[in-house]
This record gives sequence, structure tokens and C-alpha cells, in this order.
Amino acid sequence: MFSLLSSIALTNIIYLIFGKLFSKKKINNIKNFSEIAINGFIYLSFIALLVNFFYPLNLKINTLICIIIFFFFFLKKKLFNQKEFIILILISLFGFFFIIFDTIYRPDAGLYHLPFTKILNNEKIIFGLANLHSRFGHISIIQYSSAINNNFILGDVGIIIPLLSIYSFLTFYFLGDILNFLFNKKKININFYSIFFSSLVVLYIAWKINRYGEFGNDAIGHLLFFYLISKLINYKKVNYQNFNKIYLISVFAVLNKFMLVFSLIIPAYVFFKDKISINRVIFSLPTIFIFLWILRNIITSSCAVYPQMKTCFTDLKWSNKKEIITLNKYGEAWAKDWPNRFDKKLSVDEYNKNFNWLYTWKENHLKKIIKIILPYLIILILIYLYFKFRIKKKYNFNFNLYNFKLPLFVSLIGLIFFFLKFPLYRYGFSYLISFLILSLTYFIKFYDYNKIKKVSIFVIFIFFISLTFKQIDRYSQFYETRNLVPKIYNDKKQHRTIKLNDEGDFFNLSLNGSCMYDANLCAIIKKDHFTLSKKYSYKFLNIK
Repeated sequence: MFSLLSSIALTNIIYLIFGKLFSKKKINNIKNFSEIAINGFIYLSFIALLVNFFYPLNLKINTLICIIIFFFFFLKKKLFNQKEFIILILISLFGFFFIIFDTIYRPDAGLYHLPFTKILNNEKIIFGLANLHSRFGHISIIQYSSAINNNFILGDVGIIIPLLSIYSFLTFYFLGDILNFLFNKKKININFYSIFFSSLVVLYIAWKINRYGEFGNDAIGHLLFFYLISKLINYKKVNYQNFNKIYLISVFAVLNKFMLVFSLIIPAYVFFKDKISINRVIFSLPTIFIFLWILRNIITSSCAVYPQMKTCFTDLKWSNKKEIITLNKYGEAWAKDWPNRFDKKLSVDEYNKNFNWLYTWKENHLKKIIKIILPYLIILILIYLYFKFRIKKKYNFNFNLYNFKLPLFVSLIGLIFFFLKFPLYRYGFSYLISFLILSLTYFIKFYDYNKIKKVSIFVIFIFFISLTFKQIDRYSQFYETRNLVPKIYNDKKQHRTIKLNDEGDFFNLSLNGSCMYDANLCAIIKKDHFTLSKKYSYKFLNIK
């Protein structure tokens, strides 16, 4: 138990230290702490991506990176103050009680999250890796964040912590925004629009983003979209530093979930509106970050955005054009509830066209969406009624182009695309929730200080009561049947080694349909359409 808690705390320290190395901001509250730690998480993920082009993210490399981070931290004579230690302990304890007796995300973690992390820990980047498992072609940056946290101090338990850490930082960013308001005795420098937005995001987190085992690669991307809008709501001074923060968050959200690609509209608009220097943008960290990600995608799958055929270089030796076309069609069809289709005679192409999918989706997945969203929507309506009646002192929410029209437009565009192309709730719920919150705020228009305060207190109360209840319920239900730490291995390692050439190269075929973190280069389906070769110490999985 103490080992897990100390591992969480150490991981959080690494993110905080790395964030502080690049920040001049003084940490004086939970919100500042979370922002700097989020930055540290993003920077370290970038390092992981960059290093893997040349080396595997093994124990030695990862430990060396940690040592270098600590070295520069102390070289710059940076220190922790008492407030930072208290916040660090608080967030680490929150993460600890949040994760114990939970599981990893099923089935995706066993199919490709953990197997890909295993590959990162054992191999440098592999050309044509998507030919081993198609989902390796559209992985999340979170898998790199996880892989680099496996070092001599933390061991392989370190790979489950980054997902927990970034969730905790993002959640406490919004909580910190509310708490700053509640404990602001002077009542100055308060952005009530930001407080209201943070309160409704925390309310949704309490309702639906409250299980580690349900995060997958989706939840963090959506939380980052909420975070991006919050930063935009607080966007004041026009300068490169503020633009770069928004640009970095947008890119990182997309690298977590490509469905959030419309996030990039925000920095693009700010770039043209505020006339940001193009040279500074081209040579910025976010631009380098997204360039490396696109290069990674092309190397592993032959596509800049896998499996979008228009972005693929089909003349590359490792490009599997036939599979890319098939995956593209079936990926959209599955998101449109293809398995539950009523007309079994329809081909996948016909199903995707002319809204032939709509009736099936309406009769199945739409009902699930309504079940998820209805309780939250009812609370939003009650909040609307609460704000519209018996207002003693009216104050206008400070709406402008940046903090309202731009995020509302992006949310709407994302929501339309989500509905038309990939209407699976977990793919695009941040667009929907953001649109609802922003629309509600617009229709309310006015606020009363005391009512904002009461809603904020209500949200804080609901958040801690909800999470406490859910965690205690999980402890009592699974205390005797689950491990304290979520499992990353199968109970029994069941795989068969398949040789690929006379040089001893191989991959592992899972015999139970789940690779987990058991074996390197693991796949769940035997494939014979590729060959393995080596050049300049790099592996190539080329199409026959």
C-alpha cells in the first residue's frame, strides 16, 4: 500500500519538477500547482516521443532521464515550499484512493494500450508496426507517457500512474479555480464566467469521469478540451506566451484523441487574429511536437492520420492499402452501431451512406447517450431556473469573441462532425458537454454573486460525496477479489512465439485474446502478410 502511494507521489514530483523548470510562475494555490504539473506531464511526454525515435524507453534510459531532470532542477536551485508539499500530498492521496482496487480499461488496455507500452519499453520505433496490430497505428500519446514512467525506482507499476496523475492534475485545476473564488476574501480579480464553467465541468466529472478503469484513451483527451476552453475563457493579454500555451494544449489534446482535431481551430484563429509571428510558431514546441507525431504515424502505419486513406503514402513498403481502406470503412460503421444493424443485407459502404445507419443508431446507442446525459441535463436546467429567478444584484457575464464565440463555434463544429461521422459517445462527449455549458451560460446571461457562490459550494460538496461514495462502494465490493493495484498482466501468460526469420526475430501470438503487458511484440490475430527485416538497427514490418 505504501509502495503504491510513494510511487504516485514520486511520479507527481517528477511532473511538478519538470514543469517548474520551464515556469517563472510562483505556486500559491492548487490551480497554479496543477497548471505547472500539467505542463511537466506534456513536456515529459514529448521527451518520450522524441527519445523513442532513437532508443527503446527501457529502464536505463527512463532512469537516466529522471536523473537529468532532478539534476537540472537542483542546479537551478529550485526548491519546494510548504504549500507545494501540502498540495502534492493532497493530490497524491486523492490519486491513491482513486485507483486502489480498480482495473485497467477493458478490453482496449489488454488489446493494445499495454501491449504498445510493452513495445515502447523494449523497442525503438518500428517501421510498419501497424501491420502487427492495426490499433498500433492510432495509439495515444498517453502510452508514451506511461512507458517513460517505467524506471528502476518505480518498476513496471509506474506505467499505470501517468494516466492517474494527469487526471488528478486536470481535475484539481478546475477544483482549484472554484476554491480560489470561495476563499478570495477581497473579492477581486475574479472571472465569474470561468468559475461557472469550472463548476459545471467538475459536476460532470463527478457524474461520469470518476472511474480509473473507464478512462481508456478517451477521458484525458476530453478533459484536456475542457482545460483548453477554460484557458481561452481566461485569455486576456495578447502575447506569444499565452498563444503558445493554448497551442500546446490543443496539440496535446489531439495527440490523445484525434477526434479532438477541431481544437486546432482555436490556436489557428488566435494566430491570425492576434497576428502572431509565423516564425515563432513554426519553430515552437507544439509545432515540433505535432510534426514528430505525424512522422511517427507515417513510420508505423504509412499514414499521417491512420487509417484515413487520403493521408497515406501507399508506395511505402510497409503500407497495407487494402487493410487501411477496410479499417476506415468499418471504423466509421462500428461507431454508427454496425453490429446492431437491422438490415443485415446492407453492405458496410451502403450502411455508412445516406443516413442508412441512423435508425439503428437511434434505437440503440442514442438511448445510451440519453441515459448518460439526461441526469446532467436536468441539473443544468435546474441551475438555469435558479439563476433566472429572484436575482438581487445582476451582473453580466463578460462574453467576448475569444471566451465565448470561438469555443462555442469549435464545440458546435466538433459536435456536428461527431454526429455525422463517429457518433459513439466516448469519442466526442467533450464537444457535447462544452456546447451545453456554454449555451446555458449564454441563456443565463446574468449572475448573482451569492448564487455563484452557492452553486460552487454545492458542486464541491457533490464532487467529494460522489467520489467518496463510489470509491467506498468499490472497496467494499472488490476488497477480497481484486488486487490493490490494477493488474497489467494476465493471470496466466498464454501466448505462442512465432518466428519470423532465421535471425531469431519473432512476435508473440496471444492464445486468450488479450496481450496485456505479458510479452513484447504481441498480437491477438496471426498475420502472415508481412515480413520482418532490419536496416540500420531499425525493424521493418514490410508487406509481402
